Amino acid sequence: MGLSLWNIFKSGLLCTNALLILNRPRFLAKYGLDDVQNMGCSPSEKPLKYQAVGLLSAVQYLKVPVIALNIVTIVFEILLGGS
Repeated sequence: MGLSLWNIFKSGLLCTNALLILNRPRFLAKYGLDDVQNMGCSPSEKPLKYQAVGLLSAVQYLKVPVIALNIVTIVFEILLGGS
């Protein structure tokens, strides 16, 4: 598997799929990040944690486009032969 734009796209899609299937409340509760409002600090004190929680929240809005991109990727792989 060479380094091409198609393979970079597929790996990004795979990572996005991985973030989408996480059960966010259960995953974040293990690290104490399930309730951002009651973390006891301002967002400026722990910016990386807030950004991670924000990323997991924001990626939930990508469900429909990711499903469409998965279908397109599967069709291309079937028609063009997987690399």
